[in-house]
Amino acid sequence: MKAAVDRSLGLAAALILAVAAVASLYSVYEFGQDRFFTVDEYQFGHATWLVSEGERPYLDFYEHHFPLSYVLHAPVLWLDGSFSERILRLRKVPFVYLALLSGVLVAAGYAVTRNRFVALLSAFVPMTLGFGLMSAIDYRADSFSACLFLACLALLEANLGANRRDRGDRGEPGGWNRRSVAVVCGVLFMAAVLMTQKMAFVAGTTLAIWAAFHFWRGMKPHSSGSMLQPPVVFTGFFSAAAAGVLVVALGTGAVLGLLPAAFQATILDAIEHERVYPTSSSLGRYLVPFWSATRISTLALLVCGGVYVASRPGRFWRVPIAAAMAAAMLARTQYPYNYVLVSMLIVLCAVRGWSQLVEGMAQRFAMAGRLRPILYLLPLAVLPAQHDFLTRASSNEQQINLLRKIEAFSDENDVVIDNAGGALFRHHGSYYFHHGKAHRRMFSSYFEGQLIDDYRRSRALFWIADYRLGDLPRQALLFWRRHYIRADLNLYTLGFETPETFDVPVEIEIDVIRAGAYHVHPLVPGAARAELVVDSREIGSGTVHLEEGRHRVTALPHSAPMLVSLLPPEAFEPWVYGTRHYTRLFEFEVPTAR
Repeated sequence: MKAAVDRSLGLAAALILAVAAVASLYSVYEFGQDRFFTVDEYQFGHATWLVSEGERPYLDFYEHHFPLSYVLHAPVLWLDGSFSERILRLRKVPFVYLALLSGVLVAAGYAVTRNRFVALLSAFVPMTLGFGLMSAIDYRADSFSACLFLACLALLEANLGANRRDRGDRGEPGGWNRRSVAVVCGVLFMAAVLMTQKMAFVAGTTLAIWAAFHFWRGMKPHSSGSMLQPPVVFTGFFSAAAAGVLVVALGTGAVLGLLPAAFQATILDAIEHERVYPTSSSLGRYLVPFWSATRISTLALLVCGGVYVASRPGRFWRVPIAAAMAAAMLARTQYPYNYVLVSMLIVLCAVRGWSQLVEGMAQRFAMAGRLRPILYLLPLAVLPAQHDFLTRASSNEQQINLLRKIEAFSDENDVVIDNAGGALFRHHGSYYFHHGKAHRRMFSSYFEGQLIDDYRRSRALFWIADYRLGDLPRQALLFWRRHYIRADLNLYTLGFETPETFDVPVEIEIDVIRAGAYHVHPLVPGAARAELVVDSREIGSGTVHLEEGRHRVTALPHSAPMLVSLLPPEAFEPWVYGTRHYTRLFEFEVPTAR
């Protein structure tokens, strides 16, 4: 009877953990669909769309990241859909990574611990610590790379068991010893590196330190609790799989003629980018409110994680944690996205640490042994505070509405200017479409000169005024002010305004960079139509055809201010409300109570 009750209690606890994991995944999915889009997501998303359209990175457009992210995910954008549907589809990509990682961690966790509760708690690793999760749901290579490398590490740890039955009988970690798993680990390892150069440091440092322990300190292959068992990692299977992925990537680049430009952009320019990027840290803007809102739950995770890392079974994870933390802290700019992998590692170790505490109590106290399944449910108490912090972030509604306006009033041949590919599914105005601080320094001659020529030749219909606009050279700002007028919040379009006149006419000179039928309508809806003369032609209808070049426009006496634009009057109706910038580098706001 007692055994039956214990089995029922254990089954109920396992079922609760499974249901909670699914509910947490759904919560993360909704958060990802609602969360604002950062400026870096536009860069990765726009590059992905360009590749999906057949353009070649480094040759047809400039990019300084490794290419796997936008090459691998380009097929996602082959499916039809509106701009809003496609941008939200991009946000489903990181969610899929998080969900698959949860599944890998469950399987690997059970293989290592032979504990179903630890395995089920491992599902929460990618979706628990809010500080990392606020960036983990981003469509950016850092997030994908973190998921791939953590999956690689989890499978490596599970693949350490050369004699699972003997070790399992002693209550020590079990595992696998399969060549197929070593191959998968090699593929995941190289895929993580090809996502972003940052992972080359983390993954390379981790393997280098492990290799040093093995070759120079004489680690025994089958010693219990070893940091790494060489037969798994340093066999030809792991290395051949990793090398195979790299060869395929380099071979594809060679066939497409990308390698020289790719080497310049992703290696030489990336090194220069890191050198000239101004050192700054905005970490406190996000860490302070996060700590204030989640102090108790975060401290519990840190303590449990520390308990595990300090123990003998936790030795495997010390090197990856140290490498990931070093990479995050050495970054010249400090933002939460640097700590996605670190956050996941903390939670994974916290799960193991809590398991050690529970099992220790179960062995010493009879009551703890009876309540063991209940004790494994207690970690769920950290979720409300961590997820509540996330759900109060600002939304992407304003950004999606602006994309809808661009889609509604432009076609596939139109160009949109901004500093990060913010229109996503419309072409940009220059080869260097991403205008970061380092790029403006590295390519200063281009930004000071040719940029304006490219903008003029692009005849861009729209210009998105994001937070980087004010950092462009003075000539670029003058070009923007002379040729673009506000259509909606931070969205500007080709056109000009005529002044209000009183008793005397006012003449202005305009520079038209795109020929077409220009609509003429009052700046203030409902105002009387102005009397305008363009190149000695009176405008008697709602449109006037203007060729490229300079024109003289005269507003006759007692004329209201008018808008002259390629867009119809309805395009100027305010669709978007708010005062926030359209694309921020990184943004996380906890709204004040209304």
